[in-house]
Amino acid sequence: MLLCEDQEVFRLGLRAVFEAQPDIAVVAETADLAEVLAAADGPGSRVVVVRQSLVGSAALPVLRELCQRGVGVLVLAEANGGSRTSLMDVLQCGVRGFLPRRAAAQRLVEAVRALARQEPALDAAVTSQLVRHLTGEVPRPTAVARALDRLTERQREVAELVAQGLSNEEIAGRLFLSSATVKSHLTAVMRRLDVRTRTQLAILVNRDHAPAA
Repeated sequence: MLLCEDQEVFRLGLRAVFEAQPDIAVVAETADLAEVLAAADGPGSRVVVVRQSLVGSAALPVLRELCQRGVGVLVLAEANGGSRTSLMDVLQCGVRGFLPRRAAAQRLVEAVRALARQEPALDAAVTSQLVRHLTGEVPRPTAVARALDRLTERQREVAELVAQGLSNEEIAGRLFLSSATVKSHLTAVMRRLDVRTRTQLAILVNRDHAPAA
C-alpha cells in the first residue's frame, strides 16, 4: 500500500499501524497526491491512503486515474471538512473508501483490507452526509421505505450492516452466518432494490433512516 500524508508525525503513526499487520506493507510514502501515480506502478500498490486536505479539485484526475487502474483509494476525512472538494466529487472519481482521519486503528486496517479485496469501506456518518447532499435529487423517504419493505428481515439486516460500512466477512461474524450466505443475501437485496453497488445500497438504506424534511 501507499501512504499520502503531509504531516510527518501522522504519517509515521499510520505506517506503524499498518506495518504491525502481517498482511499489509507500506511500499511508499509521499506528501503529494500527484506523486502517487508513479509510485502506484510498483508492486504491492493495491491501496492508497490519502488525507482529504490533499485532494483538491486539481487532484481529482489523479484519483480517477488511480481508480481506473484498479487501485483502492481510502480518503481520510478531516474533522472540520478539511477540503473544498465535495464527497460527491471524490466518489464520482471511483473512490470506494472514505473514513474519518481519527478513526480507530483497527477500523483503518479493516478498510485497507476491504479495499484490497475490491470492497468499499465507507463510514456511516460519511454515507449520511452523502444522503443529505442528494436530498433534493432523489425520491422521498416514504417511497424508499416501501422498497426496503420488500426485503425479508434477514435481507434488511444485511443491507443495514452494508450501510454501516461492514465487509461481507464482518457481516457474517455479526450475524453468525457464512460468508457465502451473506453474499447470497446481498445479491438478492441488490437485485430486489435495483442497485448495482454497495455504495448505492448504503445510500438507499441511510436515506430511508434519514428524517423527512
